[in-house]
Amino acid sequence: MSFSLGFIMTNSRLSADEVVSVYNGRRDVETRIKEGKNALRWDKTSCHQFEANQAHLKMGVLVYNLLHLMRERYMRGEDVKRSVQWLIRRLIKVASRVTCHGRRWWVRVAFPLAHHYQAVLGSG
Repeated sequence: MSFSLGFIMTNSRLSADEVVSVYNGRRDVETRIKEGKNALRWDKTSCHQFEANQAHLKMGVLVYNLLHLMRERYMRGEDVKRSVQWLIRRLIKVASRVTCHGRRWWVRVAFPLAHHYQAVLGSG
């Protein structure tokens, strides 16, 4: 059995349980921002125009949300805990062959990754 001991010092007038809830939510957001900066390079701007940089960041947030949704909905077991960077490396940056036969599309990938694609794409 293990436990963790931590301290939160605040001048807030919230109750102790409310303070812990607020700080736990903040920790989760900070983790997501760090993951977005590391995996999707949110902190790198590619242009000197504000609008272009804003569009770049919005696209990055959209990609992160789609990958996070895919992880929550379609990954099973230990894969649910995987990082967005792992998803990009294992599911997106992989060689595959996409073919269409009749009305069905097939994505053929290497065998070690096939079960991830079957879960995401819903194929048998």
